[in-house]
Amino acid sequence: MITPGINTTSLHRRTGAGKRRGLLETAHVAQGVKTRLPVLIAQGSRPGPLAVVTACQHGRELNGIASIARAFEHINTKEMTGCAVFLPIMNPLAIRAHQMDFPLEKLRYRHTGVSQNMNMNRAWRKNRTSTNSNSYIQEITDIVWKTYLKHADVCLDLHAWTDNSLSLAMGYKKHLSLLKAFGLPWFAVVESSYASGSCTWLACSSGIPSMICELTPQNMICPETVAHGERGIMNLLKFSGILSGEPERPETQYEFGPGHKEHVIKTDAEGLLVSDHRIGDPVTQGETVLSVLSLDSLKPVFEFKAPCDSLLFNLGGCPFGEDSLPSAVVYPGQMVGLLKQPTKMGSQ
Repeated sequence: MITPGINTTSLHRRTGAGKRRGLLETAHVAQGVKTRLPVLIAQGSRPGPLAVVTACQHGRELNGIASIARAFEHINTKEMTGCAVFLPIMNPLAIRAHQMDFPLEKLRYRHTGVSQNMNMNRAWRKNRTSTNSNSYIQEITDIVWKTYLKHADVCLDLHAWTDNSLSLAMGYKKHLSLLKAFGLPWFAVVESSYASGSCTWLACSSGIPSMICELTPQNMICPETVAHGERGIMNLLKFSGILSGEPERPETQYEFGPGHKEHVIKTDAEGLLVSDHRIGDPVTQGETVLSVLSLDSLKPVFEFKAPCDSLLFNLGGCPFGEDSLPSAVVYPGQMVGLLKQPTKMGSQ
């Protein structure tokens, strides 16, 4: 059921500008719970396209929520055509439990023998089957698909990688203009199909232009990242004709096309990981990217120089799962960095 006052019938064809907040309730009890999702609707003064923006399918991914809050606050519905529906907290139990999935997130990192899927972004289906029914996440994706997403003209799904990685927008080549207009400085063109059961997979396979954006980091709010997310949401609405004006793009955008070159950096020594660079920095061929210092002498025991001009995409001792703390103390064989070579670099 939907909180009274929110009519989902033909949202994009309705008129009467305004903003509404409500709750979308799952249809059935599953895994012991029945839950409600917050819904924010910005309705334009004229009929037009419908945009659906989702965030926090995984409970540690918070910057998309803050991005939606800021965008919703700043939207002027009197200047809107059509409608924007925001579902900022898709996984209300996981976020409260400080974990990616509900009821368990450890399936991501450890071999448990459990076969049940608990990753919401693998639970999107047009129709239920006997193998994916009767779960908390399936109840949520089912009601969101039927109520909003299947009616959308454009879809944006917001996620978050850990703070070891750079934020990244991703989409199909046929949606390249949307990716660029979103306005994140870094975007990747996806060649193969999205993971089966993901929100973007279902939207795109249903003919709905869709993209995904990872807004780094997890667990914490980063003002710079939130600003990127808010601008991206506003740009998507402008690109779709829901808001007037041209999308605001950064001075430089890095495009990572299919088959772009990557260089995974793994240390062969134990020690303290140090670098003069930050994630997102361009590095030139031959430049020292990072070093590992001995915990006995503080002398360098591992050093990595860039094999080519590239962008520092990952930096840090990779955690052993989102439930473990990052650490600059690293061990032999650990991935400590990633370089990506942009296929294109464009300026405004």
